[in-house]
Amino acid sequence: MIKNKKVAFVCALHQSKVHRPNGFELFNDYLASIYTSCKYPFKIFAFDNQSDVKFEIENKPDNLSITRVDNQYKGGCTYAWNEGIKMAIKEGYDAVIITSDDQIYDETVNDFIDTILTHKHKNDAIFGPLTNNPNNDYQRAFQPNGKIWEISGKPTDELNGFCMAMTKESIEKNYFDLEGNFFNTGKEYIWGKQDVEVQQRVGHSIVVGTCYVYHIKQGGWRQIREGFRG
Repeated sequence: MIKNKKVAFVCALHQSKVHRPNGFELFNDYLASIYTSCKYPFKIFAFDNQSDVKFEIENKPDNLSITRVDNQYKGGCTYAWNEGIKMAIKEGYDAVIITSDDQIYDETVNDFIDTILTHKHKNDAIFGPLTNNPNNDYQRAFQPNGKIWEISGKPTDELNGFCMAMTKESIEKNYFDLEGNFFNTGKEYIWGKQDVEVQQRVGHSIVVGTCYVYHIKQGGWRQIREGFRG
């Protein structure tokens, strides 16, 4: 664990009867996994992307921020992630991990953060963990393998966008625009492929095999995306 460093988790969440009836259950499990596993000082910047009802939590801790997005179709997941990054940078967080509500973390998240903060390319890189369903062979696993290696970041050879992490320095070096957006804000990227585009701008894409994240991969986002396109 690196002393005097703190990490931000940025999370998009959604619940609706049609697309994600278990959305809040997923989010509660996501929260529990981070609060019981992460040993670094952290804050979760969550964005409720137009759920049918407002997410409510009793005795909300100070290190949990929940922002309601009334119209998720204006920016999709990308809008939530960009806004969360802006908040994290403004509050001085040293590393930012981009996530969604259908992920479960364990104590290997601390190894992930260690690598993000100490890797030789930390000032110009995106980092991704191993996972059960990444849509690529690099990150596919069911437990950590202890290896850390670089891939090209080019199309078909990039980290999966379900979980991407960067240092503050890497974010500030690779902004998409002058508005402080890290991910491309074009309409073609608000529901996907932003992970491909951003890795063509950032210098290095690093697989962190000392960390494993279970991805439930709840399919509701795809249905929402198709509704947007329709």
